[in-house]
Amino acid sequence: MTLTKLVEFRKQRELGQIISDTFTFLRRNAKPLLNVLVRTCAIPFILLIVAVGFYTNATAGANFLTSFGDGSDMSSFFISVACLAIVGIIYNSMLYGSVSEYIKAYIAGGDVPDPTTVVATIKSKTGTFLGLGFSNLLIILVVALVPVGLGGAIFATGSEAVGVLVVILAIFPLLYVYVKLSVIFPALIDKNLSIKEAIKESSSLIKNEWWMTFITLIIIGFLIGVIGFVFQVPVVIYTLIKTITSVQSGSMGDPAALFDNVYLVLQVLASAMNYILYTILAISTNFIYFNLNERKNQTGSLDQINNIGSTNA
Repeated sequence: MTLTKLVEFRKQRELGQIISDTFTFLRRNAKPLLNVLVRTCAIPFILLIVAVGFYTNATAGANFLTSFGDGSDMSSFFISVACLAIVGIIYNSMLYGSVSEYIKAYIAGGDVPDPTTVVATIKSKTGTFLGLGFSNLLIILVVALVPVGLGGAIFATGSEAVGVLVVILAIFPLLYVYVKLSVIFPALIDKNLSIKEAIKESSSLIKNEWWMTFITLIIIGFLIGVIGFVFQVPVVIYTLIKTITSVQSGSMGDPAALFDNVYLVLQVLASAMNYILYTILAISTNFIYFNLNERKNQTGSLDQINNIGSTNA
């Protein structure tokens, strides 16, 4: 019988190895990992899809396209955005927490872990996962509000161009903070840290490795985007067909004609598949964490030395 080689996490990796090992691990653990995710993330995922449907319905159509110009009530739009953001944080928190907890059990057991045991551990830490997710969101919002508020103040003084430029430049501090906090979940779970300690640990590990981490996340995000675009193709084709039909029938003056129930269903299904693909990013984030941790602390090498010593003894 052929034995499947264990994917080693506690070692240094180059960019290409992180990407290839991410897909190797997913391929070898797809079934047990899916078992865990269905039992821990199914409810947040369903709520997220409902929120996506609400948001898509609120933003796709004649009412939304004309509301900013005629002063119409935009409450449904803002409510849908708030719901999507909140449920999105809950889903991502449970996804990243579940994947990281599964990987921790995988490393500890040296084999595919028991899904029931992993699920029980995840459920006991649900509050911590959600707390970390919303803490992360709060930090990002604070970082965003500073340049946005400054840009708004400048805009109000009459310097519209400068104000808009300052708001646009907010993307840079947001990117910086996002990368600095990118390994908070693996850090929290691997070292049993508190929320505050996990944030500090992530920032410490990324220090002097920001560009490498940023490039890795960008490339993995690009790959996920390419895969995800496949699920957007039906939406694009349907929209194109509806547009051509509207032009030929002379009904192009009604934007709502492009955003019917078929479009809504296709868009929601495409979004659902893209949210499932976030699992790839959650796995790669763990590889990034262990790579950074190994570069700084050499924990994998120390474990191997200890294992050799125990074997010889």
